[in-house]
Amino acid sequence: MRKTLLMFLSFFALASVAVFFSPKAANAFPGFARKYNFPCSFCHIQWPRLADTGHFFKDRGFMLSTTGKANSLDMMFQDPKNQNYFPIGFHMSMAYYGSAVNGINTKDTSSAPLPIVGNGGWSNGVSANTPWDIESGGLINPWISFWVQPGYNGNSGLDIVKLWVRFDDLFNSTWANLYVGKTSMDTPVSNQRALAIGTSAPFTMYDYHPGTAEVMNNGGATTAGFNFVGVGALYYDGDMIQYSNDVDSIRYFGYHINSGASCATQSAFSIDPCETRVNINFIPNSSLYAGDSGMSGLGVPLLNGNIPSGLANAVVASNGFNFAGHITQSFGGWGRTNGERVGFFWLVGEGSALPGTGGGGTNPSTTYTREGVDFMMNPIPNGGLNIDAAWDIVNDPTGMISAALPGMGTPESGAEYMSWFVSVNWQPTFNGFFSQSGTNSNLIELIYNQLDMMQQPTFSTIGALPGNFNDVISFTLLDRYWLWGSDRADISLFAQYQYMINYGVAGALSEFSQASGGGFNAAASGFFGNVEANNFSVGIDFAY
Repeated sequence: MRKTLLMFLSFFALASVAVFFSPKAANAFPGFARKYNFPCSFCHIQWPRLADTGHFFKDRGFMLSTTGKANSLDMMFQDPKNQNYFPIGFHMSMAYYGSAVNGINTKDTSSAPLPIVGNGGWSNGVSANTPWDIESGGLINPWISFWVQPGYNGNSGLDIVKLWVRFDDLFNSTWANLYVGKTSMDTPVSNQRALAIGTSAPFTMYDYHPGTAEVMNNGGATTAGFNFVGVGALYYDGDMIQYSNDVDSIRYFGYHINSGASCATQSAFSIDPCETRVNINFIPNSSLYAGDSGMSGLGVPLLNGNIPSGLANAVVASNGFNFAGHITQSFGGWGRTNGERVGFFWLVGEGSALPGTGGGGTNPSTTYTREGVDFMMNPIPNGGLNIDAAWDIVNDPTGMISAALPGMGTPESGAEYMSWFVSVNWQPTFNGFFSQSGTNSNLIELIYNQLDMMQQPTFSTIGALPGNFNDVISFTLLDRYWLWGSDRADISLFAQYQYMINYGVAGALSEFSQASGGGFNAAASGFFGNVEANNFSVGIDFAY
């Protein structure tokens, strides 16, 4: 414990000089501050986390007007004499990562039957999955807005993070707004606006694949360069729509401000309704599963460097309907930094059966569901202390399950699991040592994640897996310091430590099956052992 603490303090001290790339882009666009001549702290309590005002501005399609149509202030950029810049911005993140992993064993290939040797280790390094992106957006007339965000993705080169056009106030109603393009699914808490940097997604429910060890999906160890030697999965799950990504969709969004006075309350607790929001994404004909490099790109691990034979060269498109929805009600504010917000979210869709799936027929069920609730509260208003939480339950049927290792047989049942997280962030001022917001402000955040498998898939040869296979508990502690904030640019320093325990995945990551001479051998000693990871990151965020 002492060694871990010393490592964390050492990495924290390096935050001001970190000069390496981060794998996750955060949304912040000082162009809006330049447009209105406001500081970035008008919309952000700690960049890129939104305040109530920023949440309001984003949901209105980049306008301050409450009527659903832009006013003269919103349309300033149409008048050349009121603007001397092109509405474009640039963002980059730089970070150095380290990871200590225990419980993953390696094999001695110099002798047979390949005895197990070693245990985990320390790895560190840099990553450049998304070192930069370019951002541009705003209103092009009083009822049409847009956003375009190309960037560099280290896995696939140039990529489009976001690209959409929004039509506002259709039929003269704030209940009728429509996005078309690549946009978010209005998750309970935005993964792209998360302050956590050193993980693929700071919320386990956003990047989790039931059959694949979460320590791989989470990204802390893999970002640091830890080289897992095993396949990392006992089975594949075809539900590849992750809440950590934007999707190509037609997105309906509607809102109604119940009371302007209630939204301006700025109290610690209120029961006065502020705003009702409804979001529904229709995701048509999505390719939920793909073979070759596409499968790997969606988070499915490789077996000896290749896609497993049962899935190789298979591109299985969905059957055409995937819906994601979110309904929220806020009280005494928009719930981000004032008042409270409660919500209900869901995801339902149908795919085509994965190759090699069982289920007792040629057309097993492939309709999957996710339902959950979320909650926000702000015991200290105006960004002083903020609490976010969400809980969900997921059902993936037999037709979405495929065995990863030889000898497991065909799946005979699906998977079911539930997950939740609680995020608490605090902005201390320490009697004026830090500012309340903007330049020289500081934010400390603690995130707790837990995921429990409720039903493991059964297979024709091995039967049921242990009930806790791939269960997850993790804690993340981070500090983010806003070094500079203006209407032109933002610079933030960050440091982060994450502890994760991933239950029952040691054998999948360590190739215990190979050590026993090939084939699936879950009886090998320690096969369903636990894996622990201590992940660190320090770095800098910059936006212009």
